[in-house]
Amino acid sequence: MSVADSKNLRIGMAAIVIAVVSIIIASISLADFEIEIEEEEEEEYRPMTREAFIFTQVDEHIDEEALAIPPDMFSQDTVVVKQGDRVKVHFYNLEPVESQEHHTFTINDPAYKIHSDLNAQENTVIEFTASKSGVFDYICTYHQPTMRGELVVLSK
Repeated sequence: MSVADSKNLRIGMAAIVIAVVSIIIASISLADFEIEIEEEEEEEYRPMTREAFIFTQVDEHIDEEALAIPPDMFSQDTVVVKQGDRVKVHFYNLEPVESQEHHTFTINDPAYKIHSDLNAQENTVIEFTASKSGVFDYICTYHQPTMRGELVVLSK
């Protein structure tokens, strides 16, 4: 290899090194720029109507005489809504009419204060606005401790 070829090779290598260093510097410079991402504003929650269908039922596995507790229960033991929602509870007492057995859907908390007492084979719709967030027990006042559930009201 001649001196001229060697010099040209060194110049070419230097040019490549300069190009690579320039690319690295440019990359670092670009990485230093902060890209602002606009955060989406949370949309305001629009209350809606939430419906729950709750039926009375009997747990055949509970021996009422042996355990001294009623076998009655609600078909749904949790109702979840959001604060501000309109709530419609469709409550059905499915006991045979000849039994004349009453059941209630009752929330004793002062925030809601609901009490609906139904005779066998009756039904009703209980409507209210979920104005306070939290967890609120609903019970049948005649059949404790087994007949209970929770109304869960999530904050806005």
